[in-house]
Parts: sequence; C-alpha cells; structure tokens
Amino acid sequence: MSANEKKVVNEKATEFEDHHHVEVSEDLPPELEALLHAEPLQGLSAAEVEERTAQFGRNEISEKKTNPFLKFLSYFTGAIAYLIELAFILSGVVEDWVDFGIIGGLLIINALIGFIEESKADAALDALKNTLALKSRVFRDGKLIEVESATLVPGDIIAVRLGDIIPADGRLLGISVDGSDSEVNLQVDQSALTGESLPVEKKKGDTIYSSSICKQGQMLAV
Repeated sequence: MSANEKKVVNEKATEFEDHHHVEVSEDLPPELEALLHAEPLQGLSAAEVEERTAQFGRNEISEKKTNPFLKFLSYFTGAIAYLIELAFILSGVVEDWVDFGIIGGLLIINALIGFIEESKADAALDALKNTLALKSRVFRDGKLIEVESATLVPGDIIAVRLGDIIPADGRLLGISVDGSDSEVNLQVDQSALTGESLPVEKKKGDTIYSSSICKQGQMLAV
C-alpha cells in the first residue's frame, strides 16, 4: 500500500459522524392545553391547585404491591396456560410420564421467566422513583415557594435551575424567575431516559422530562 493510500485510510478511520438531537414537539389535547396558560410570575391559586389535584391526582408514580406468591401463581392462568395444564393432566391420567414431566417443567419454567422479568421491571420502576425530585420551586399566588414535588399539578409554573432534578414534564417558557428573557438555553441531561450520552440543549417551547437533570442555565416551565 502506498503512502497516499495509507493516509486516506487513516483519515477515514478518524472521521466521526456528528449526531444532532432532534426535538420532537408534542401535541396536547385541547382541554389540557387550556390549563397551561397561567401568568408566569403569578402561578396558580390555592383553589386552582386543590381543584386540579382532585381532577388529576398527585404527581407521583402509583404503587400497588402484590403478594409475590400470588403473582407467581398468576402466570399459570390464561387461555394458553389452561390448555397446557389440561395436556399436563391428561398425560398423568394416561400415565405418559415423559410428556407429564416435560409439560410440567415447561409450565414452571415459563412461570419463572415471566416472574423474573416482571420483577426486573418493578426494580427499574423503583429506581426511577428514587431519581424523582422531592422538592420543587413553584409560583403560586404570586410567590415563588418550595413545595413537595408530589403536589404539582398541570399548569404549575416551576423554576428550573442548574443542578435541579426536573420534577415533572413541562414546557419551557423562555423567561427567568424575575420575568426577563433567559439569556441562555438550558442544557439538560436526559441520558437516564433516552440513553443520550451528552446533555441536550432546550430552548423556549421545548419539552423537558421528569427525572432529567438541568446542567446549565435557568428558566421557568409550565
């Protein structure tokens, strides 16, 4: 291989493809969109918060614990499971012990796989809950106060700043807590949600997601 050919190969080996984040806009139902137009520095009133809490519930992941043994038994239910269990019983009746053992083993293995996979999903959900912000700064009745993140409702004006764990999905308003236009866009680390290795730039009108982390800037969101 000539020197020029080696140079071309080395240049191609060192080329990197630039990856750009594509922001996807989300269309909200009209009835929900109508709730997102509170005065930024005024926020919601106590009465509005109470009404929306009753309508939408608390800003938290609902948790329903079930008995592990009962959950395991649930994998033996269903149309297909019943057919296999019928074949299992008939194999025992006709004393076909080979099929009896194979079918019984398959039933247990199938239940174990389902139980383990669902346990992993529950563990991932618990891990996500542990990353949620416990406190949030929000405008209510014209004051910037700190509240429990679980009490946030649609239409709340939240303040996001450097280092904050974002407490709820929101739309950036492009203004700071003093009402002036934000000088810089936010840099948000949402790798736990999307797998992106670098922080993503977020500007006015973009959506920020719960449990992601603000790495730069400050801005109000609704």
